[in-house]
Amino acid sequence: MRSLTSRFSWRKNNKLNNHDEKPKLIESTPGGLRLLLISIGLLTLTALPHFGHLRIEIMIVFLALVGYRCLAAKYRNLPRNRWVIYLSATIGFSISAWFYGPPFGRDPGVAFLVVLLGLKSLEITSRRDVSIVIMLGFFTIMTQFLYADGVSWTIPMIILVGGLMWLLAQMEHAEPQTFMLGDIKLVGKMFLQALPVVVILFYLFPRLSGSLFLFQGDGNSGVTGLGDSLKMGSISSLVESEEVAFVASFFDQEPPPPSERYWRGTNFWVTDGREWSRGGHGVHLISKERTIVEKKYTYEIELQPNNQNWLFALDHPGQAPKNAWLQGDHHIINKEPVKSEIRYELDAVSFDDSEQLLAAEERLGLDLGKTEITPRLQKLVDSFTDQAPSSIAIANRALQYFNQNEFVYSLSPPLLDSNAPVDEFMFESQTGFCGHYASSFATMMRQADIPARIVVGYLGGDYNPRSNQIVVRQSHAHAWTEIWQEGQGWIRVDPTAAVAPERIESSIDLNGSTGNNGQVLFSSLNLTGFKKFITEAIWIKDSIKAKWNRWFINFDRDRQQELLRSLGLGNLDFRYITIFAFLLALTIITMVSLLIFRREKKPLDATTQLSLLFDKKMMSMGLARGKSEGPRDFQLRAVKAFPSQKSELKDISNQLIRLRYRMQGSSEEVSHRADTNQLVQLKKAIKSLNIKP
Repeated sequence: MRSLTSRFSWRKNNKLNNHDEKPKLIESTPGGLRLLLISIGLLTLTALPHFGHLRIEIMIVFLALVGYRCLAAKYRNLPRNRWVIYLSATIGFSISAWFYGPPFGRDPGVAFLVVLLGLKSLEITSRRDVSIVIMLGFFTIMTQFLYADGVSWTIPMIILVGGLMWLLAQMEHAEPQTFMLGDIKLVGKMFLQALPVVVILFYLFPRLSGSLFLFQGDGNSGVTGLGDSLKMGSISSLVESEEVAFVASFFDQEPPPPSERYWRGTNFWVTDGREWSRGGHGVHLISKERTIVEKKYTYEIELQPNNQNWLFALDHPGQAPKNAWLQGDHHIINKEPVKSEIRYELDAVSFDDSEQLLAAEERLGLDLGKTEITPRLQKLVDSFTDQAPSSIAIANRALQYFNQNEFVYSLSPPLLDSNAPVDEFMFESQTGFCGHYASSFATMMRQADIPARIVVGYLGGDYNPRSNQIVVRQSHAHAWTEIWQEGQGWIRVDPTAAVAPERIESSIDLNGSTGNNGQVLFSSLNLTGFKKFITEAIWIKDSIKAKWNRWFINFDRDRQQELLRSLGLGNLDFRYITIFAFLLALTIITMVSLLIFRREKKPLDATTQLSLLFDKKMMSMGLARGKSEGPRDFQLRAVKAFPSQKSELKDISNQLIRLRYRMQGSSEEVSHRADTNQLVQLKKAIKSLNIKP
C-alpha cells in the first residue's frame, strides 16, 4: 500500500513539475527571434497582394494577428494562450463568414486561408511551427494566380517562393546567421535544377483542353462592351472607357491599314424608330455558299469577357472558330456568352460577287417598323433618289448632304426627345456620334427602298509594332451601315467618314476631348519627345505581356500541338511524348547537377604559392624537398648545402613558417590577414635569391 501511495505521489509531483516548466519559445533561442521576424515578414508579403482582391476587413484581421505576434515576441508578458487564439479565431472566421459565407469558391476560400495564416502565426513557438507556417505561405502564393496571371505578378511571386525556400534552409542550422549567403546559393542551385524539368514537363506533358488558369472569377462581374441594342448616343458613353475589348495578333504578317480595321461584332436589323436591335433572340440567317477569292489576313484574337454571345472579326471572316457559327450576314455567334477570356484564330477573306439577296434579308432590310417619317424627311430622301442610277449613287448623295451641312461629331450630343428622332437629328440638332449617323443613314436608305442594316463593333485600334498586335479598346467602339447593291452584295458605308474623316484613320483623344464641350479631338500619329518615350515603353511592356500570354497563360492543347508539329513530333502518340519528356527532363537535371555540384579546384593561398616558389627555386639548384619533409628540416638541409647564403635562406624560411603557423585558423585566413607589402617583399626576396655553392 505504501509502495502504491509513493508511486502515485511521484507521478503527481512529476506532472506538476512538467506543467510548471514552460516550453522554450523560439524567440528565446539563439537566432530564433530573427527567424521569427523574417518568417512573419515573408508571410505578410504573401498575403499583401490580396489587398486588391479581398475586403479590407479581412486584411485588417490578418495584419492585427501578425502584428500581435510580433509584439508578443518583444513583450513576453502579453497573453498568448489558447483562449486568445480561440477568441481571435472566432472573430476572424466570423468576419469572413459575414462577408463571404461558407469557405467554398475563390473569394471565400482565399479569405479563409488568409485568416488562417494570421491565426497560425500566433501559434509559432518553435522552428517546427515556422516550417508549417511557411507551407501555408506557399499555398497563399498560389492563390495570387486566381486573380492575376501576368508576368508582372509572376516574377515577384517566384522571388517570394525563393525567400520561403531560403528560410526553410535556414531552419536546418543551429546558427543560421552564419549560413545566409550559402543558403542563398543553395536555393539558386535548386532553382537551376528545377527549371529545365518545369519547362519540359509544362510544354511536352499532355495537356487538357483550355488554358492553365481556368478559375479566375466570374465572368459576369466587371464586364463592359457593346449591348444588344443601339440608341442614338448609347455608344458615345462607351467610348469614354479605356478598357481593353480584345487584342488581335498578326504574328509574322503585316496588319491591315487603319482604314480597314473594321471589327464586326453583330448586325442590327430591327428598328422601332428610336432603337435598333437584332430582333427578339437575334436574327439567324443561314450561311451562304460563296467562293473565297483571297485570304487577306490570318490573325488571333484574345477576347475579354463581355457577356455577349457574338465574337469580333475583321470583315469578312472566312470561317468560324470552334464552338461558334458563321451567320449568313457575316457575324459569328458563339455557343455561349463570353464570361471569361477566350482565344480564337480567324482568317479575313474576300469573296466573289455572286452573293444573292435572301428573301428574309430583303424583308428585314426594308422594314422601318414604327419609324415616323416626317414630310421634310421624305422630301430629303426623294432628293437623294431623284434620277439616281444605283444604290451607291443614292448613298453618295446622302453622304454629301452630311458633308456639306453643319453636322458636328460630338461625344455629348443633345437628347432627342421627339417622336421622330431621325427628323430631329437631321434638321435641328445636327450634332451626334457614330450611332446617330448610322441610325439616320440606315433609316433614309430603307425609306429609299434600299435594304440596309447597322453593324456595331469597333474601328481602329492601337497598333504595337514591337509585338505586331492591335489593342482594341472600348474607346474604339463604332457603328456603321451596310447597304445592298445588286451585283456587288452588301457594301460597307460609314456615314461618320462624311462628317469626321479623321475618325477612320485615328483614334479619339479622350484626354483632349474631355471638357471640350463634347467636341471630338483625335490622337496624333506623330509622336515626339517624352510622349514617344512613354509610348515605346508601353509597346515593350505589351509585347512582353503578349508573349507571356501566348506561351504560358494561353498555352492550351491546341498550342501544344502546334509546338510539337514545329519540333517534328506532331505524329507521335502522347504516350511516347510523355516518356520522351520524362527522359529528357531526367537527362537535363543530371547534367545540370553535375555542372553545379562538380568539385572545383581550390585556389592556392598566397603563403602556399610563396612556399612553392621557394621550393622551385631550390629545386633549380638541385635541392628538392622530400614528400614528408617539414619546412624546418628542409631549412637546415638547405643551409648545410649552401652555407654562403645561410642568412638569406634562414630569413626567407623563417618568414614562410611564421606566415603559416603564427596564427590560429586556416592558411586562407592567415594569408588574408597578412600584410600585403610583406608578401610582396618576400616574393621579391625569393626571386632575387642567388644560390652559390
